[in-house]
Amino acid sequence: MTTIVLTGVFLGVMFLVVGGFVFLNRRRLGTTDAARIRVGEVGGLIRSRTPTSILRDVRVSDIRILDELLSGRGFIVQLEKELAHAGSRQRPGEFILLSVLCGLIGLTVASFSLGGALSAIGLMGALIPWLLLLRRQGKRVLQFEMQLPDALELLTNSLRAGYSLQAGMEFVGKETSSPLGPEITRFHDEQRLGIDVRTALVAMQERIGTDDARMFVTALLLQRETGGNLAELLISISSIIRQRLTFRGQVATLTAEPKASARVLAAMPFVMFGILYVMNPEYMQPLLTTQPGHLAIGYAVISVVIGYFIMSRIARVDM
Repeated sequence: MTTIVLTGVFLGVMFLVVGGFVFLNRRRLGTTDAARIRVGEVGGLIRSRTPTSILRDVRVSDIRILDELLSGRGFIVQLEKELAHAGSRQRPGEFILLSVLCGLIGLTVASFSLGGALSAIGLMGALIPWLLLLRRQGKRVLQFEMQLPDALELLTNSLRAGYSLQAGMEFVGKETSSPLGPEITRFHDEQRLGIDVRTALVAMQERIGTDDARMFVTALLLQRETGGNLAELLISISSIIRQRLTFRGQVATLTAEPKASARVLAAMPFVMFGILYVMNPEYMQPLLTTQPGHLAIGYAVISVVIGYFIMSRIARVDM
């Protein structure tokens, strides 16, 4: 058991150090590689050149074995969509490796601090990247919803000024900040390259992944088939979205108390455990050194997690 733990510590620390170095210096390393390639081509140091492909890179990992193992899997396709919704540039293979690394680190820390009986709790560290991914998705969706009304008004003004829909979308994409601006620009570039407008709109809707974007795209597609005043339609959609945002803010104010209660109640057992352990360590030792104590801690952690998610779900209002 000790050998396995030490091996896990070594591998975890090694992956953490190497991964952190590459992540923090990824721009400098990329610039250095590009400069070396350019100098080699000019100086005749590079005899063979790797042909550049214009095809989209569909690899799930830069590691060949991992790419062959994960390519074509159903959950990998879903993970790619989830990463796209979060605006992450990570490959699915990199994300899975990060989850495994966090699980190993958590397992190692739990083995030293909680003992072998509760070391499996450390595997919950593998959930940290997924929780961060969900958090990024929520923040990105909120940014989309806040930016869309202004973008629709800007598109309406450009249509009234005589712009076509494609030209107006290009203008809105350039004038709107991230994350909505790049998505609109990508739609414009796709339809310029020959993709059907309907297909490009549906693809943009899937990348954004919000109900407001779905309503906007549906209205555009219906207007293209049935006709009508597109500017007035966009103004109506913008007004509806703003009213929904206002109502959502009022709901968030009313549900702030149960959300805060859920956080306080979830944190209270851990805070009390820490206070009691500092005040009287001998009193808390049975929880850390005996089998019933380990079972009690495991039951308490699971109960707190389940209770927190139930209270959060009660305070959530779907609109």
